[in-house]
Amino acid sequence: MTTKIIPLATLILLSSGATAENNYLCVTDQVSGFNHDFERGGWQQVTFLPGQRIAINEVRSNVYKAENIDDYNPWSAFCVPRKDQTDDSFSCENKTTEIHFNRKELRFTAFRYFGYWNGSSDSLSIAIGTCFLN
Repeated sequence: MTTKIIPLATLILLSSGATAENNYLCVTDQVSGFNHDFERGGWQQVTFLPGQRIAINEVRSNVYKAENIDDYNPWSAFCVPRKDQTDDSFSCENKTTEIHFNRKELRFTAFRYFGYWNGSSDSLSIAIGTCFLN
């Protein structure tokens, strides 16, 4: 049974058009923001732990999908080239997070902006990080 699954998975991967040279693993180096403290009843400025991992994979020519690969906060977003920057710069956005990455410089910024204004106590943060070819 296993021998049939591996060739099928390889065929699906090859037919998708994406190659490993266009896939990135991005890791946050520094994260800062605000966190709601329920005991104090207010917001506190905090530094969050670095190390959040984001996979950015090309799904078709110049279109990428970013996904948080850590279990504690799953999300995904599609990325398109930035028209106001170089061809190597992309923006990814969903309802809670925005990422900008440069595949030449292998750097990214991430903004988690959901919460507070809508009565929520979700944390708000800005992160910088490094990407690696995967």
